[in-house]
Amino acid sequence: MPKRDSSTTRVSKRKSKREREDGEELENVTVEDEEFEDAYDDVIEDEGEVVDMQSDGEGMEDDEEEDPNRKRVFRPGIDEMPEGAEMTYDSSAYDMYHKLTVDWPCLSFDIITDTHGASRTKYPLTCYWACGSQAANGEENYIGIMKSAQLCKTRFDNEEESEADDDEEDDDDDDEEELDLDPTLESKLTKDPLPYNRVRVMPQQPTIIAGWNEGGVVKVYDFSDHFKQLDNPAEWVRENNELKGAKAGAPPRLLFATPHSKEGHTTEGFGLGWSPLKRGCLASGDCEGHLRMWSLTEAGTVSSTSLTGKAAPGSIEDIKWSAVQENVLMTAHVGGSCQVYDARSQGAKLTWLAAQGGVDVNVLDWNPHTPSSHLVATGSDDGSFYIWDLRKVKGAGAEPVQTYTFLNGPVTSIEWSPTNENLLAVASDDNQVTLWDFSIERDREEELAMAARHPELARFPAQLVFQHMGLKSPKELHWHPQLPGVIVVTDENGFDVFRPSNWKSIIR
Repeated sequence: MPKRDSSTTRVSKRKSKREREDGEELENVTVEDEEFEDAYDDVIEDEGEVVDMQSDGEGMEDDEEEDPNRKRVFRPGIDEMPEGAEMTYDSSAYDMYHKLTVDWPCLSFDIITDTHGASRTKYPLTCYWACGSQAANGEENYIGIMKSAQLCKTRFDNEEESEADDDEEDDDDDDEEELDLDPTLESKLTKDPLPYNRVRVMPQQPTIIAGWNEGGVVKVYDFSDHFKQLDNPAEWVRENNELKGAKAGAPPRLLFATPHSKEGHTTEGFGLGWSPLKRGCLASGDCEGHLRMWSLTEAGTVSSTSLTGKAAPGSIEDIKWSAVQENVLMTAHVGGSCQVYDARSQGAKLTWLAAQGGVDVNVLDWNPHTPSSHLVATGSDDGSFYIWDLRKVKGAGAEPVQTYTFLNGPVTSIEWSPTNENLLAVASDDNQVTLWDFSIERDREEELAMAARHPELARFPAQLVFQHMGLKSPKELHWHPQLPGVIVVTDENGFDVFRPSNWKSIIR
């Protein structure tokens, strides 16, 4: 990531082809055919050798004899990469895939919505996000905003197949195929001597950004002027000229910082979340289990309330507010518990064990869709994740409505789709992002038939509809609410921005 306050960086572009119709089931796109490119490989023309991975599935040798040229899916946590080998990704699996490299990784980021349209599908795409760094050298840490522009549809590898598919696309898509632009990454950053654990954007005013640093302080900044420099530079230059250059180089306005005392927090934390329904309402939870709510008024005043009560069950790892009840929020904890709070009073109103054996609950997300607002997803440190129906959760011994143990690393991020109440994205420390569609019902006969044809895929659940691999320790993901089907994920190398090839069918 650039070390100066503003920069434009050229980043590698991923080119792909679409071999399937948009309406086709997504599991047919990814589970059977997909391969992925090494996260370190920035040159698409040199994809390296396709590795023929070994599998211990029964019947594999017979299957190889029948179709020796069939590509195999790499299975994180099961297959091993031979030394010196490289992974390649199946370009037909993506409608768009770009890898944006930065100088220092960001443990956390959040999408900044803009005024350029609520549902944008035409390429090239532009998106913004806020982030905080985890630099090895404290002097190079920052919190700030980034703009990724010229995100074009990835091009086809096979021109003949491209021409066949073009006949089925509309005129807009045909025009988009002609674009051959390099994506760019610009930033407006402010230095901070400490790394940031969590960054969150206020939904009602996306240029208001809260960040929790390792020093145990939550800082809230107004990045409005810096956002304008990225979003409307001509207007910003005009305003700066009128003020005789007074705006140039000015840092973002610090609205407030939480005190390092019992009136605030005395240790660092990871739980941070703005209310989607109450403007200026921010909740923060620290590693000692203390939960506080901060109310920021437009006049600039700040008030604070402790919600923890007498006892805290352990470090607060994540916080999510209800999308339909303005005073209700939920916390995930070390030790396996989740709690539901009413911000109008102290103490948890509901506590239950959301992970077995004292395993930490790392992340959670509350379904934002009104018909499904009773559903909560939680992700644990043992790689399992669960779906809970809050109407059935009465206490510590609650049972999840769905349990998944497919992943082979701690769950680091989990988020419901903003367009499909049944679609969930999960990032995990086995270096992948997986998409799950819970509207798909299990078909035992189909599973047996699939296992007979491809034994190495027998363990793949029917609800798993996409796997994005090639990451290095992914930490957080977000769906973009204005770019249907687009996911942004941060890892140790930077940011991946991608859209599955038949995104139109999964966002239905």
